[in-house]
Amino acid sequence: MTHGTLAGRLLCDLIAGREHPWAALYDPGRTTLRAVGEFARETGNMAAQYADWLTGSEVEGVDEIANGEGAVLRRGLGKIAVHRDREGRLHALSAKCTHLGCVVQWNRTERTWDCPCHGSRFDPRGRVLNGPAVKALEPADPAA
Repeated sequence: MTHGTLAGRLLCDLIAGREHPWAALYDPGRTTLRAVGEFARETGNMAAQYADWLTGSEVEGVDEIANGEGAVLRRGLGKIAVHRDREGRLHALSAKCTHLGCVVQWNRTERTWDCPCHGSRFDPRGRVLNGPAVKALEPADPAA
């Protein structure tokens, strides 16, 4: 409750264009010396996730994807996320997460496409289940 009151006072001053003595303390963009190590680790992890764009396909071709399963395949310079439904029909999507562009991965347990960078999750047809992504995965051609 204390921080709610402080936030109200701080926001009123910011909206009115007035200086506030606590603005720097509560600035979400502030960086402390203690946070530098954690920031560097997180930045390194994010960079490693983008390296997925350089790897090959998880399977040789769509014929290797069993009913009810999914896999990421390389298509030229890009990647596609291919799901074979329980009836055997293929559904292909761009493997690029619509949040910040990491490569999604098939989650066998949940039967979802999950983004390892920021936690977005998509159903097998690419619709957003959990953000931060707000847009569905783009459709793709499984045969291309």
